Amino acid sequence: MQVGGDEITERIPKAIKRNFRALGQLVKGSGAQVVFSSIPSVAEKIIERDRRTHLINRWLRDWCHQWNFGFFDHGEVYTALGLLVTDGVQLSQRGKRILAHELAGLIERTLN
Repeated sequence: MQVGGDEITERIPKAIKRNFRALGQLVKGSGAQVVFSSIPSVAEKIIERDRRTHLINRWLRDWCHQWNFGFFDHGEVYTALGLLVTDGVQLSQRGKRILAHELAGLIERTLN
């Protein structure tokens, strides 16, 4: 499940949270190690989207810790110059390499 810019602007936060909770219920008893990822920020400054993204990510981080799920925070780092392509939404090749490196580290820490 991926929550992106479209869901942030089109759906109410309550519905997004309900979907995360339902997914958490589904995987909680599976025995699998589960890591939820924050909703990435985008370079374009749409105040309402930024506000909703921040609120959901803060809730998701706390919810993950409460239910012993992992949480991977994209943070604001990916909005830095050179990490996004010109549309301000997609990662550049450099941004993808950095994300891949961070995910590899997350997986290594989770498995060890």
